[in-house]
Amino acid sequence: MIERDGQTECVNFTGADGVCTVLYASRLLPVPDARQFNASAYSSARPVTGQGGRGGAWFVETSTGQAVLKHYRRGGRAALLSEASYLYTGLARARSFAEYRMLAVLRCQDLPVPEPMAAFCLRFGLTYRAALLTRCIPEARSFADHIRQGDAPWAEAGALIARFHRAGAQHADLNANNILCNADGLHVIDWDKGRMRGRAGIWTGRVLARLQRSIDKECPMVDAAERSEGFQRLLAAHNEGLA
Repeated sequence: MIERDGQTECVNFTGADGVCTVLYASRLLPVPDARQFNASAYSSARPVTGQGGRGGAWFVETSTGQAVLKHYRRGGRAALLSEASYLYTGLARARSFAEYRMLAVLRCQDLPVPEPMAAFCLRFGLTYRAALLTRCIPEARSFADHIRQGDAPWAEAGALIARFHRAGAQHADLNANNILCNADGLHVIDWDKGRMRGRAGIWTGRVLARLQRSIDKECPMVDAAERSEGFQRLLAAHNEGLA
């Protein structure tokens, strides 16, 4: 079965492993199959490193260029039961589908996030596994890497975060590895569990506090006073952008 809305298509496959549903951008990809969501299907797949997280992401080469394939994985105590399976409560709430749509909404508002290419949900019984394919941000370095190298664009990062907050976009895990920098500017990745809020509010402070904790954790070799001074520049730019 294929459903169309003009830009996004949804196709179902039924096999021995269960029911596989794929949401994809038809202008970027031909009709995908389940194999495209396994890193082993790509001869040139290489793991994404240096961006934190729990692993489960690879750089892969598609028919329309380099992409990032991400498998959703659990952390904490839940991982003891199942590292990659989630309770199925409907396609709309599947992690991969929700992030695909979140990225599409943010890009419609001209915000710099990865372009979503396809979302995958493999349902078997009461559980499902998920994966997401997004266009790769080329030649990018993390904000954490720039901090360690002493050339972090603190004010630019604060202004960018303010743009997202003005739009009501709440990142669930904004950290120093989820802000990427390349020749085109700054980008924010990993919008799993992200939310669109009506307006900026108290939640923006929680997002920034999480980012500051991440910077302290990822960059302990940088002098604490230097980190603090840089973060104050980020906060000033953020607050000015929200004013």
